[in-house]
Amino acid sequence: MQDTGAIAPTGRDGSNPPVPTRTQRKQCHARRDEFFACLDANGIENPDKAAAEGTRCAALRTAMHEVCLESWATYFEKLRMMQIQKAKIFGSDGTFVKKHPSNAGSDKK
Repeated sequence: MQDTGAIAPTGRDGSNPPVPTRTQRKQCHARRDEFFACLDANGIENPDKAAAEGTRCAALRTAMHEVCLESWATYFEKLRMMQIQKAKIFGSDGTFVKKHPSNAGSDKK
């Protein structure tokens, strides 16, 4: 049986997705890295905007979603957004940079 890299949507019993092979995981991570590099190169923070703007990144996002399990692709995109938000609040060394918008007025008395 040839490994095409595509992951079937469900397992043999129709309930859970199969565990990706090592080759499939490598392909998934490669597509993720290509997609995120494109976002970085074009100054796009939100992965959803890549598809909406019709950039080259949209094709890379589609490729990532085709190769990766949907739950993985969604997780990677959410993780990216959380890491960007964290970087805006904390510096690269972990020190506090600015207040979170929800706490902006909390120090007023």
